[in-house]
Amino acid sequence: MNVIAQVRFPPVMKIESDPGFVAPFQEAIRKDYPILRPERQLGVLIGSGGVQPQDAGTLWRFETKDPEAWQVTLAPTFVALSAKRYTRRSDLLARFTVVLHALESWLSPNVCDRIGVRYVDRVSGDGLAHLSKLVRPEVLGVAGDEEAMGQVEVVHALSDSLFRLEDSSELRGRWGTLPSGATYDPGIEPARTPSWVLDLDHYTSKQEDFDLAVIGGKINEFCDRIYTFFRWVVTDDFLNEFGADQ
Repeated sequence: MNVIAQVRFPPVMKIESDPGFVAPFQEAIRKDYPILRPERQLGVLIGSGGVQPQDAGTLWRFETKDPEAWQVTLAPTFVALSAKRYTRRSDLLARFTVVLHALESWLSPNVCDRIGVRYVDRVSGDGLAHLSKLVRPEVLGVAGDEEAMGQVEVVHALSDSLFRLEDSSELRGRWGTLPSGATYDPGIEPARTPSWVLDLDHYTSKQEDFDLAVIGGKINEFCDRIYTFFRWVVTDDFLNEFGADQ
């Protein structure tokens, strides 16, 4: 399971251009994230001259000794905490609280543009052979009707749903079967083998004051809602096979 928690704020361009400006933030989190890897981002500009590559600026990635464990990403418009081997929600909340305190002490952002949490689960290998026992039939659709499909192989089948909640936050869910080497989002690394993916992204884009207590409360609430949706999607067999600690 992959997880990402992110807070966006209005652009602070010195983050991109001045390593010395970023240094105090690095010192505040360096004990937990000792490895710094600056990364240049490339984008594209589509115009009359066709598609042209563009420099999209620098990201600062701070990693634990095991880069698969936890990673903090700092950009001119956001800070994010991610993990490729996520296990418990308590770890996510505790670590993100430390990161946000470091950000507030250093940058003092007054405004928060977006708060979001995203979980990505992937089933591959032997799990695909009995996917209908792991995921509800309402979610699998025709891909889960093994009797009707017969010898037909489902190569690609992706659903994309957006739900707006009473508090104006939104939950976007994407799920389906993907062939090897394919992805539906540049931020999601493609798998080397065929897989079934469940991607749940809960966020609010309402601009508000940068308040650590409010942000922490929303992150926890969004995790709750994502887990509720996740538990509706998967069966007990899924939990027995893969686990699903909060």
